[in-house]
Amino acid sequence: MTRIFSLNINRILYGITILVCLLLIGLQNSHANPRNEILDSKFKALHIIKMAGIAPPADENLKDMEGKSVNLSDYKGKIVFLNFWTTWCPDCKYEMPDIEKLHQTIKDPDFIILAIDLRESSKKVKKYIRKYDLSFKILLDRKGNAGRAFGIRSIPTTFILNRQGGLIGKAMGAREWGAKKSIDLFHYLLTQDR
Repeated sequence: MTRIFSLNINRILYGITILVCLLLIGLQNSHANPRNEILDSKFKALHIIKMAGIAPPADENLKDMEGKSVNLSDYKGKIVFLNFWTTWCPDCKYEMPDIEKLHQTIKDPDFIILAIDLRESSKKVKKYIRKYDLSFKILLDRKGNAGRAFGIRSIPTTFILNRQGGLIGKAMGAREWGAKKSIDLFHYLLTQDR
């Protein structure tokens, strides 16, 4: 009889434990961070894949158009729009004017656009910059090391980094980066990620 009583007590305690765990999970979900929900909805509207905020796979020593070395870690503390592209890519040509519009619209010193050209000469890229009148920062990945480290399989591919230097979003393919919902996303990130 004592054994049956102790088995029933154990089952009751087990049931109570499960019930408490389920209640705690429900309570936690009902108090989800509204900032995360807002960011999720802004990413969803632009078809951006949310990432966990991990550090980039590489801090490659890239070159700017003047031949000066640049590392991603140089921009810690800023919201970074990191775009991989080439001059021959039709979708890149489509989105470049929108990236320029985004650059011209958001004049916050804590926002930086870095467009990394993959495996092309500086001469070819400079000609492209002049043709499309681009004023944001363009870097050269002459050997494709940064592209390989980031696992670039298609271009354009864009990553968004938070102020801590973590990857929080990824967009594969062209976007209308100069559109209101994109501009709103970056204004939101600038105000929330301080």
